[in-house]
Amino acid sequence: MSIYPVAFRQFNTYKIPNIVSSQSNEPCEMVSAFCKTFSLPNDNRNYSDFDENLAQKIASYKEKSVKPVIDMLQNASDEKNITAGLFLLNRIIDAGAKNVAETYPVISKFNYNESHNVQVMLAGIYRKTQVPDGFGPLMTMFLKNAQNPTQKPFDPNEEIGGAILEYLRNKSAFNIYSDFINK
Repeated sequence: MSIYPVAFRQFNTYKIPNIVSSQSNEPCEMVSAFCKTFSLPNDNRNYSDFDENLAQKIASYKEKSVKPVIDMLQNASDEKNITAGLFLLNRIIDAGAKNVAETYPVISKFNYNESHNVQVMLAGIYRKTQVPDGFGPLMTMFLKNAQNPTQKPFDPNEEIGGAILEYLRNKSAFNIYSDFINK
């Protein structure tokens, strides 16, 4: 198995708007601009390219940036935008937002997505939020990927397995799932 370092390129070509809030019918300018800069991993690189400064700016708004990202995810239909939105949620969690676990009803529609990029982003969110309903989909993703293993451009089960282990390490989550494990 080949291991490649993960690196992110920075782009400074977009002017960063000063607003994060979005009207109910209008997409947030910052989130839309971020999605335009986002490109998925491919056979030549196992990492995504995006505007790092814009991602940090959006994440710095913490709780205020969750709604615009969720609004974008509710309407996202392609792998690139779904992955970009889930990536932003990961960054928002890392910035210290506390209410991201409440977005589970929206992001759960991607639980059975076949895209390894989407699976990795969901696993990262579930690892950090420990949403109890996220454990079953993680197990399903892991088992489906184990049946049809893929290494290019990366192995998604590394992140998914890590998220499962984090659930098991968490004592309160372990109590919830001990019945599941013992069956």
